[in-house]
Amino acid sequence: MLWFEPTPWGRWALVLAVAAVAAYVEFRPDPNVEQPFATSMINPGDVVDEDNTEMRRVPVDLFDPAAVGDVATRSIPPGAPVLATDVGVAGQVVPPGWWVVAVNLPEGADPGTRVRLVMLDTGEEVDGLVAHPGLDDPFASSDGGVAIPPESSSAVAMAAANGRLAVLTSTG
Repeated sequence: MLWFEPTPWGRWALVLAVAAVAAYVEFRPDPNVEQPFATSMINPGDVVDEDNTEMRRVPVDLFDPAAVGDVATRSIPPGAPVLATDVGVAGQVVPPGWWVVAVNLPEGADPGTRVRLVMLDTGEEVDGLVAHPGLDDPFASSDGGVAIPPESSSAVAMAAANGRLAVLTSTG
């Protein structure tokens, strides 16, 4: 007779265990996150955006990533992850260890714009970044600040003080 058959508690427990495991596998947190990697050379002063980075899936907490919209403070080669230590916030583009020299900047030189400083007496060229543009106040000095590497700082400062410095801005 079927009435005296024992209740299948073991089968029900097994079904519930399989359902719990399936629910955990389906709804568990993703162990990977999207992090930015450079697709082309990112130079100091360049804005980290969709044009020069791609998002790749990496394990959670593998490294501290940069945010899209930050400004690079050092060179980032293609294929490298874009780390928080490689960038600064917009408007804060001076790489660590660089010096800022006051020079007369051309119109449209925004922070982060790459410039080439040419010392007219020697012809030596030094690459730099606009740290801050000049003021629009007609009664104030219109000199802006250009960040330059420490090995060229004294020569550029002397040329700027003597008025013997040409500033070229990058268009790309």
